[in-house]
Amino acid sequence: MRIWIRRLCVCVCLAAMAPGSSANLLLDLITGAQMGVDWFTSNTSRAVINAANELNLRNGYVEVESQVFDFSDAESVDLNFDVAVPFNILGLIGSAPNPGEDLRVDFLRDDGVWEPLTTFVADTGFLGILSLGGVYSYSGTLPTSAHHENFQIRYVMEGGGVSLFDLLGDNWYISNIEIDADVPPSEPDHFRFSFASSALTCTPSSVTIQACADPLCASLFADSVDVTLAPSGWVGGNTFTFTEAVTRSLAVTTPGTVTLGVSSASPAATNPTLCVIDGGLATTNCALTFDSAGFIVDAPDLIAGKALTGGLIRAVRQSDSSSDCVPAFANVSRNVGFWTSYVAPATGSRNALLGGANVSQSSAAPTSISLNFDGSGQAALPALNYSDAGQVRLQARFDGSGAEAGLTLTGSDDFIARPAGLCVQTASPCSFPYDSCDPFVAAGQPFSLQVTAMAWENDSDLDFCSGNLATPNYIANGVSLSQQRLSPVAGVAGVVSPSSVDISGGTVDVSATESEVGVFEFNATPPLYFGAALGSTASTTLTTYASNPTGRFVPAYLEAAVVDAGTLSGACPTGNTYFGEGFFWGVPSALSVTAFNLNGDITQNYTQPESLRLSASAVHNAITLTMEDQGSSANDGGALQLAPAPATALNTGTLSVNAPGQLRYELSAGDDFAYQRQSTYEVAPIEPSLQWQLANGVGGLADDDNVGLNAPLSWSPSGSTVSVRYGRLRLLDTYGAETTGLTMPLVAEYFDGSTYQVNTLDSCTVWDSANATVSLPSAAGTRSGTLASGSSGNEGIELLAPDVVPGTPDTGDATVTYDAPPWLEWDWDTDNSDDEPEATATFGINRGHERVIYRKETR
Repeated sequence: MRIWIRRLCVCVCLAAMAPGSSANLLLDLITGAQMGVDWFTSNTSRAVINAANELNLRNGYVEVESQVFDFSDAESVDLNFDVAVPFNILGLIGSAPNPGEDLRVDFLRDDGVWEPLTTFVADTGFLGILSLGGVYSYSGTLPTSAHHENFQIRYVMEGGGVSLFDLLGDNWYISNIEIDADVPPSEPDHFRFSFASSALTCTPSSVTIQACADPLCASLFADSVDVTLAPSGWVGGNTFTFTEAVTRSLAVTTPGTVTLGVSSASPAATNPTLCVIDGGLATTNCALTFDSAGFIVDAPDLIAGKALTGGLIRAVRQSDSSSDCVPAFANVSRNVGFWTSYVAPATGSRNALLGGANVSQSSAAPTSISLNFDGSGQAALPALNYSDAGQVRLQARFDGSGAEAGLTLTGSDDFIARPAGLCVQTASPCSFPYDSCDPFVAAGQPFSLQVTAMAWENDSDLDFCSGNLATPNYIANGVSLSQQRLSPVAGVAGVVSPSSVDISGGTVDVSATESEVGVFEFNATPPLYFGAALGSTASTTLTTYASNPTGRFVPAYLEAAVVDAGTLSGACPTGNTYFGEGFFWGVPSALSVTAFNLNGDITQNYTQPESLRLSASAVHNAITLTMEDQGSSANDGGALQLAPAPATALNTGTLSVNAPGQLRYELSAGDDFAYQRQSTYEVAPIEPSLQWQLANGVGGLADDDNVGLNAPLSWSPSGSTVSVRYGRLRLLDTYGAETTGLTMPLVAEYFDGSTYQVNTLDSCTVWDSANATVSLPSAAGTRSGTLASGSSGNEGIELLAPDVVPGTPDTGDATVTYDAPPWLEWDWDTDNSDDEPEATATFGINRGHERVIYRKETR
C-alpha cells in the first residue's frame, strides 16, 4: 500500500516583479516527463516514471539524473519534492527499502562536483517497526554554487537489492519535483509606445518605445531586441536594435492617421503592443493623427517652484511647396488656450503657472493667454512654473474666428520639473560640541529618518528643511542612504540600514538603524530623475543631501567577561596565612567590558574619548566580594567569614582600552583580605575559595548614559598557593646558669584538624625581644629575628642574667609574656578568650623550680 500527497503543478509561470528584478520561473520536472528524455538513469531496470507521475527507484543501487538547466543568471533557485515510502514491517517485509538502501539527493555544483542535499534513511528507526507508509517533503533554497549553466539534480538509491525475505522489492517514490527559480525572462512581455496625440506633417513626432518585461511594464526587458517598426517614416530607419527603452521620431508628410506598431522583433513579445497617448492608460489604440498645421511648443525643464522663462511656441503649417514648416501666421497677437495634463505620475494636485497664472487642467476650459507672434510665427511663453515634481504636458489650442474661422492649431510639449533637493530629517538634532549631546537611541535601535523632496525657495538655499514646499508627486526608487561620522573624530564609519529606500508621494519615513555609537549626519543620494540630478535641468552628477547632526547614539548594552580570574597570594611567600592575618593579590583579577549594539555587534567607537562614558569607579562600585568562603566551613558548621573593613578592603582598579569597543578593568593590586579569627574557625588549613560578582540591574554596572550590563558576572580567583591556617605562637621554657643570659625559643604552630603542629610554612613572622614582658629576676634584651620554618631555632627572646642586687648573680624563675600578633594569640587558659603566649625561664645551673617535681607542655 502507498500513501502520498497530490498537489497542483504549473509547468512554467512568470510573475510580474519590481523594476530591474528577475521573474519567477516555476518548473515541473516530473509531470509528463520521460525517462531517457527528461531523466537519465544508470540502470533502466531500476528506475521508471510511472503513470502516477512518480519517479520510482527500486531494487538496489541506481542513479537518476535530471536534464540540464541553465541557471547562470538566476538570483535564487529553490527545490521542492515529495518522497513516498510504502508499507513495511521492520524494513524487511513489504515493498519499502531495506535498512541501508537510503535515498540520497544531490545537485551538480558549478565546479562539476555532485554535492549532497539531503538523505532519506531507510531503517526501522526512521520507518518504525510497523508502518503503513508515509510522505516526506523536502523544500530548500540551493546555494549559489547551483547558479550555473549546467545545473542538474540527481536521486541515488544506495545499496541493497531484493532479498529472499523481501519478495515485494524495495521502492522509493519521488513526486511533485519542482524548481522555483528567479531568472530574467527570455523575451519581452510586450512593447509599449508613448506619444502625444498631436503631430504635424512638417516636423517629426517623438515616440518612446519600451520593451516591457511584465504586463504592467514595471520592469523592462534587460536584453537587446531587434525590431522593425510600422509605419514607414521612422527617422534613422524602421529597423534597429535597442535595450529596455529608446526614443525615436516618426515623420509623416501627408495629413492623416497612422497606426504605430512592431512589424517584427527578435526576440518577439508574448503579448500585443500597447500605446500610451498623452500620458493616459496603456491600450491597444495606437493611432496617431498628423495635421498639416499646428503649434510646436517648447516648454523648458525646470526646478520645481522656480519660474523659468525661455519657453517658446511656434504657429506653423506645412509649406505649399515642400514638407517644411512655415509660419501659420506672423506679426500678430493671438489668444491661445493652454491646459496641462499629468504624465508621470498620472495624477497630481497642483497647477502649472504661466506668467504667474494657474493653467487649467481641462481641455474644455483652457486658460487663455495673449501671445505676440513675430515674423517667423514664434512667440515667447510667459514664465513657466510648477511647484511639484514630475513630467507634465503643456497643451495649446487656437480656434480661429472671423477671417481665420475654421483654423485650428494644436500642439503640446512635455516638461520635467525636478525637486530642488531633499530634506533629510531626524528627531534628535545635536549641536557642537557633540560629546555633550544627550543620548538619542541605542546603536541598532530603530529611529525615524524622514526624506522629503522639496521645491525651490531661493538660489542660496542651504537648508531644504526650512521654509521649502514639499513635492508630493516625486517618486524615486533606490535612494541610497549613507552617513558621515561627526563624533568621535577617530573610529569606524558604522553602517546605516537600510542602505536604500524608495520614495513615493514625495516623502518616505524610514525606520532606520545605525550600527555605531557617536553623532552622525545621515545622507540621502537620489538617482537621476528623468535623466538629470535633482536641483538641475541637465547635470548628471548625483547630489547627496545631509541631515542635521544626529545623536548621540549609545551602546545597547555592556557585556562583561573574565579575562584573568587572578590569583591570591598569602601573607608569606610560602603561602602561609593565618586566620585574622591579611593577605593580598598575587595577580589581580582582570575583566573585559564590551559595548554592543542591539544586533549583538561590538560598537567599536565606544572606546574613543568622546564616546566613552564608563569609569573605573563605576566598575568598582558594581563589584562585590562575597564575605564568606565558598569551599570550607567553621567547626560549628557555619561559614568562614572574611573580616570587615579595614581588614578586607577593595580599592578602585584601573580601566584601560583593550580593543576597539572593549575595555579592560583590572582590580586594584592594593586590595586587602583577611579572614576573621574566632574559636569556631579552629579547623584544618583551607585554600581560599572567594567569589566576586559584577552586578547588573539596579545598583549594578552602568555607564553615565545608564547603559547597563546585560547579565551578572561571577568569578573566583585561584587560591591554590595559599594555605590559611589557625595558628598560635608558643614560647618554650628555658633554663640555665644564673651567671649568664638565657635565650627563649619561639615556635609558630597550626591546627591540622586534630592537633597542633609546627608550622613549617611560616618563615615570615618577625619576633623582637622588645615585645616580651619579663618578670624579675630577669629582663628582656634587644635581640630580634624572623622565624624560619616555623621556629626561631637557636635564636629567640634574649633574657638578661639576674642582677637583683647589683654585682651579685641571682637565681629563680622569670615569667616571660610575649606580645604576639592577634592571629597568633591563643586561649592558653581556656577562658574562651585568646591570650598572649607565656613561658618560664629558670636561672640556676641544672635547677628547676623548687616546688616543681615534673613539668610538661599541654594544649
